Amino acid sequence: MRTGYFLLFCIISIGLAVVSTTVCAQDFVQEMKVEAAGAAADSSYLLDGKAQPSIPVGWAVMSPMIVVIDDDQYAPIFAPCDPANPGLYCVEILRNGARFSAPLDMGHAFVPAGFQAELAYHPPLLFTDGTRLLVAYWVRAKDHRSIVQLLSLDPKASAPTPWTLLSRFENPGDELLSYLGGATGPAGEIVIAGYGTGGPARSHRLEITKIAPPYTGPWMPKQLIAEYRSPAYAPEYPHVVIRDDGSISILTVLANYTPCSENQVMYSVYKNVIAFEGRYGGSFAARWSDATADTVADPANHGDSCLYGADRYPLAHFWDKQSHAIYSIVRSANLNGVDAANKVGSNARFSRTFKLYRDGTLIVPDLAPYFAQYFTDPEHPCYRPESACHIHAMTMTRLDNGEFVIFANARDDDSAMTYSKIGVIWSKDLQTFSDPVYLPTSYGPGYSIFVAQPDKNGMHSVRKLQFFNAGNTYNRAQLNYNQRLTVWRYSLE
Repeated sequence: MRTGYFLLFCIISIGLAVVSTTVCAQDFVQEMKVEAAGAAADSSYLLDGKAQPSIPVGWAVMSPMIVVIDDDQYAPIFAPCDPANPGLYCVEILRNGARFSAPLDMGHAFVPAGFQAELAYHPPLLFTDGTRLLVAYWVRAKDHRSIVQLLSLDPKASAPTPWTLLSRFENPGDELLSYLGGATGPAGEIVIAGYGTGGPARSHRLEITKIAPPYTGPWMPKQLIAEYRSPAYAPEYPHVVIRDDGSISILTVLANYTPCSENQVMYSVYKNVIAFEGRYGGSFAARWSDATADTVADPANHGDSCLYGADRYPLAHFWDKQSHAIYSIVRSANLNGVDAANKVGSNARFSRTFKLYRDGTLIVPDLAPYFAQYFTDPEHPCYRPESACHIHAMTMTRLDNGEFVIFANARDDDSAMTYSKIGVIWSKDLQTFSDPVYLPTSYGPGYSIFVAQPDKNGMHSVRKLQFFNAGNTYNRAQLNYNQRLTVWRYSLE
C-alpha cells in the first residue's frame, strides 16, 4: 500500500489571514522518497582529518533542476571533486533517486585545449527536448576566460550513462556570464540569462544568450538586457520564463556590493527585484519591481548596504499555460525600525513576508500565514502571530489537474533541526488554500525546494509533484559539508 497523507475535509474560511480554506476529498499520496548522500557527505569529504565546506546543492534557486521523462525523475547532486580544490565541482545525475550518469568533472571534462579551470561550482541547469536530458553549466578559467557547456544524456542508456558534449558558449575575452538561470521556449530554444561583466568600465550586466535545436550549432551572441556602472547594482539569480508566443520574462535581483559605511564590512545585500520583458533580438524593458523602503528613498536607488536585513529576493517565476499568466514569489523583509547611530544593529528586528504576483500584480500579500502553525516562533525577534521568521524559501508549480502547489521550507542552523519539515499547500484559484501538510525530512529541508514546473525547461505536462530538497546544509561549525539529497514524488488527486 502506498504511504501518504489523505486529506478528507471541507472547511470554509474568508480572508488572507485565515489559513483554513476549502479543500474537499483531496488525496496527497507519497509515491517516492529516496535519500542520497552526496560526494561531500560525512567522511568522504575530509582534508587532513577535518570536514571541509562546500556549496550546498540547491543554493542557486533560479536554476531549473528537475526533469521528468517517461515518468522518470532526473535531478543533480554535486560537490567538490577534491576537497583540496573546493571551487571545482563534480556532478552526477540521479534517476528516481539512484545514480544514473557517470560522474562529470565540470571544470575539466570537454573543456577547450589550454583551458585551466579555476571555478565550476554553480548548480547545473537541466532541460529536455523530449528524448534527451540536457545539462548546462558554467566554468571559469584561471585567466578568467568563461564558458557555458551544454551536454546531453540518453535516458535509454544503462547506468553509468556517458555524457556527450553538444555545444559550448564562449564569452569574449575575460567577460563573465554566471549565476545562470534558463528556460526552454515553444520551438525548443534554450535561453540562458546570467550576471555578466564587460566593457571598458567592467560594468555589471544582465545578459542572455540562446541556442536552438538540435543544440549542436553556435550559440547566439549575448544580448544586453540591463547595465549598471556601480557594484551597488549587481543583477544576480535570474529566473527565466518563455511564454508560448516566444516572449521572455526575466526576474532578477540587484545585489548591493558596496561596503557598509558604518564598519566597511561587505554584507550580502539584495535590495530590488526587477522583472524584465522582451524578446531575444528585440528590446527589453523593466515591467515591475519590488524594492526595499531604503532603496525607494535613496536618490541613487540602490539602498543602504548596512541595512542587509531589509531585502528582496526572487524565489519562483514560471509561465502557466492554463491561465496564460506568469506567477512569481518574492521574499520581502523589512526592518522594524532603523537606528541612524547603529544601522547594523537595526537588522536584528525585522518582519518577513512572501508575496505572490501574477503578471506583476500582487495577488497574495503574504503566503506565510498559511504555514504559521509550524514555523511560528514566539522567541524570535521578528515574531508576530503569522510569523515567517523561520521560512527561508518558497516555490510553486501547477499540476495538470489545475492545482497550484506551494512549498515552504526553513534553512535552520539549529543542530536539532527544529524546523525539519517541508510545508505544502495547494489551491485551484489562489484565493482559498488547503490546510498545510508537513513532510518530515531526515536531514532538514536545506536552502530550497526544487519542483518540476510546466513549460519551464522542456516539460509540457506535470501530472505529479516531482521535487527534491538539498538536506541539512548547516551545522554548529557553519560548514556546508553534510550534503544529503531527498527526492520525492507525490500525487494529488
